[in-house]
Amino acid sequence: HEPLRDRYQPRRMLGRRDPAELGERLAAPILAHADAIERELAARDYVETGHPCWSSLPWLTRRLEGRVRVVHLVRHPVPTACSWLSHGLFVPPLLPHQRMKEFIAPTDAGVSFPEYQTGWSELAPVEKGLVYWAEVNAFGLRQERALGVPWLRIHYEALFDPASDALARLAAFVGLPAERSRQIDRGERVDEHRFHLAAWPEPERIARHPPVIAVAEALGYRAEAFAPAALAARFFGAEEAPA
Repeated sequence: HEPLRDRYQPRRMLGRRDPAELGERLAAPILAHADAIERELAARDYVETGHPCWSSLPWLTRRLEGRVRVVHLVRHPVPTACSWLSHGLFVPPLLPHQRMKEFIAPTDAGVSFPEYQTGWSELAPVEKGLVYWAEVNAFGLRQERALGVPWLRIHYEALFDPASDALARLAAFVGLPAERSRQIDRGERVDEHRFHLAAWPEPERIARHPPVIAVAEALGYRAEAFAPAALAARFFGAEEAPA
């Protein structure tokens, strides 16, 4: 899980075709990791999960040509953005000498929505989280068409729906026996990183962002269809959302 973390340089790799363009110091961990994956694949399958490698997918599929399969796990933009906020993403730091934790900026090379350069600093943290969600998933939609590798797009919410075959499709895609998916208790969801927000994040601001709504619709979501009470209970420690 996230073997390189930020050393994948996800913001820098978004606008580059090869880690070598990052310079020797920044490229070294990525190149060494790709070498390790190749050694692993010589003996058995290798599975990597986590978000920092997302913008390196085009390069990885070239480096590991014919040996890459992609699971694009998507989740509704609103709870995703709230979750990022609960981990401090796009939230002003407590101390003035600390830098804000940002996973994307509209000035980064290769972004899908550079129009957010205007007014970016005025956006609320939840709005920046929504734009980040749209950037990652717009990128995913493009790569699904462009890379020509086996690709499974699956909704997070469906994995825990007993009426859905999503878990069985995921198991089949990664080469697990069908009975393995039936052995998983969908009710046993453990969130080891559950944090409350200090204030209501105003997720209804999604209505102000047509680019986010368009990406959500392309992924099969109604962007404004979320449950404020559930968000309040999960992220705000309240029984209902503030009026």
